[in-house]
Amino acid sequence: MKIKCIKDTEGYWTEGEMYPARIVTGGFVQVGDDDDPKGEGWSAAPMEYREDGSIVYQVGGIEGEVLFEESAV
Repeated sequence: MKIKCIKDTEGYWTEGEMYPARIVTGGFVQVGDDDDPKGEGWSAAPMEYREDGSIVYQVGGIEGEVLFEESAV
């Protein structure tokens, strides 16, 4: 699947860009960054389930805020 970066205060991702991701245990996703887009070096937790079926994920373990969105099917 692909998820879109909707906010990045850390500089590892490009807002508006799509990144490959895969779902892992507990609904978390693993996603790469601009240096290794196909990598799985980052883990993001679901933080909001929207009424339209989309999901917002937040990368943990960093000082800034990084959000991704999985669009509704």
